[in-house]
Amino acid sequence: MSQTLSRLTLCSALLAPIVTLDWSAPRRRGATVQSVASVGTLSDVILQTVDDEDDAQDPCGGLSVWSRTRGCATDPFPIRLWGFSRHTDGAAWQQAQRTVHHRLLMQAQAKVLLTDQCLRGQLDGLRLTDIEAARRSVALISGRETRATCLADLLHDLHATA
Repeated sequence: MSQTLSRLTLCSALLAPIVTLDWSAPRRRGATVQSVASVGTLSDVILQTVDDEDDAQDPCGGLSVWSRTRGCATDPFPIRLWGFSRHTDGAAWQQAQRTVHHRLLMQAQAKVLLTDQCLRGQLDGLRLTDIEAARRSVALISGRETRATCLADLLHDLHATA
């Protein structure tokens, strides 16, 4: 089990920098600023800052991330990072986004391993920014070449005979 977890973590670490998720422009509403990204056809991820209103002891202040479903009963890739950081600057937002990429990649790989299904549609919001680098990563990890052009196919090829 630990070898499988190590492999999933390695894959996620190699792929996370070359995966992007299109986030909406941050919108302010009162003391909160939110940005939303579509993971796929089934769920969204929300990144939110709550201003502490000059009260450093306010438990609601800071940066949080969570996911929500769109019309289905269960969230295929649940994310709950409440109180992710007390920092709410641009660097904190970028780190939260990288954490979401890594977490989604871990969950997607686990789902592929457990169900052997292709995640096309469920994972379409995550796009590869460098397909060749992703293919090299798959070859490095699995020892097999892939011709995949999207993340869902790439993950399926990566774990086809795991």
